[in-house]
Amino acid sequence: MKLLLTHAFLLLSILTYAQEPHWDAQLLEKTKGKKVICWEAPYSNTTTWTAIVKVKKKVGLYLVSMTEDINEEGNVSTNVDDVNEQIEPKYKEIGVFISVNKEESDRVDYLQGFEVKVAEVPSKKKTGIIIQYGDSYDVYYMDAKDFFQAIDWEQNKGTHVPVLNNEKWGIYDWYHQKYVFNCDYASVEALPKTTDPYGFNEYSIEIFKAFNDDSERDNIDIIDLDGNNGDGLFKARSAKTHKWGLYQYLGDRIVEAIPMKYDSLHHFQWNGNYTAVFNDGKVGFYLSYWSYDEDARQTVPCIYEDYKRYTTEEDQIPRLAVKKEGKWGWVDWLTGEEKSEFTYETPTDLPYPWYEQKLWLEE
Repeated sequence: MKLLLTHAFLLLSILTYAQEPHWDAQLLEKTKGKKVICWEAPYSNTTTWTAIVKVKKKVGLYLVSMTEDINEEGNVSTNVDDVNEQIEPKYKEIGVFISVNKEESDRVDYLQGFEVKVAEVPSKKKTGIIIQYGDSYDVYYMDAKDFFQAIDWEQNKGTHVPVLNNEKWGIYDWYHQKYVFNCDYASVEALPKTTDPYGFNEYSIEIFKAFNDDSERDNIDIIDLDGNNGDGLFKARSAKTHKWGLYQYLGDRIVEAIPMKYDSLHHFQWNGNYTAVFNDGKVGFYLSYWSYDEDARQTVPCIYEDYKRYTTEEDQIPRLAVKKEGKWGWVDWLTGEEKSEFTYETPTDLPYPWYEQKLWLEE
């Protein structure tokens, strides 16, 4: 979302000027203002208008209600009635209100169903954010609380936007008017990230901060929750090595299921005994912490090119086929032992897996 638009485009698409010339005089009388900067019908409601008015040397924002009067000749005229100050006159200017993508704003409970707009306001060489939200019947405003050197609207997610202060970047929730992540990061690229296309939510923020508050672990820069299903499972990437691991957040502690040693890895399947881990373009396999507890470890090295899971009809025990040097064979996922020759062109060419596949490690 861009807030910097050409002047011509603003006049054509944003500002809606009143057709009644006497409105300006009536509004200035009620506000003791010097000049009406602009009128706007915020949500196609012709009975309530927004007006920016210059009072002394600063501008403020007002909600203006209109009434219709009929004279003796039966002619109808519209006049300024109630005027309610929404933003006190304290800014040099108030920027144009630009619509926020509805899919983004609807993620906030109190904004669902509303059309939401934001505008920038300058103060002491910094920039704040004014919020406008409403519908055809009501409109509400929130004045700026914090001010920033820069705001990167192109990276806005939901109501979270990157902001710059003291030459460092952070993430700011412009609706709740609080920092999600403080301005401690050297660049926008260095900010905490989530693979969720909708951005961070309160739960993923809590997990991310809890992980990085643990001084015994490497800090992470990316978090990947398992579909936000609430079980606390998440993949995390080391900010130092860019290697991935798998963890579970239990509120009072974080359990390490797979250490941050892999270029990538998969989440465990439901009740799965193992999952795939990858390094240097090759796949290996790691046992489930929730099945094997302290014995969970990588049992199959990352030396294979591809894999395919099977479950035999006779015993319903999972088997694993893998590809090495272009050929397929069987491997015991519990021990890593290869159970056939690797001479088969496709998985369907493999012989039946007659070998014993155990489910539990021997004590």
